[in-house]
Amino acid sequence: MEQKDLFEASAKRLPYVECSPDGRSGSKASVCIENDINSYPTWIIRDRKYKGVQTPKRLAIISGYSGLK
Repeated sequence: MEQKDLFEASAKRLPYVECSPDGRSGSKASVCIENDINSYPTWIIRDRKYKGVQTPKRLAIISGYSGLK
């Protein structure tokens, strides 16, 4: 399962950068190079990197998200 699948319809609202638009052997997006991202997916939350698929619940906890207001 891909990360965005866990978010279902809400996935389109997530901030997202495709690091390897031409595939893993192609060039890498500059923002990914600048942030030393070499594993996908990688979440950057409060200047800390979280590598690999994360559940929405875990992302809510580490980001401090408490629901829509």
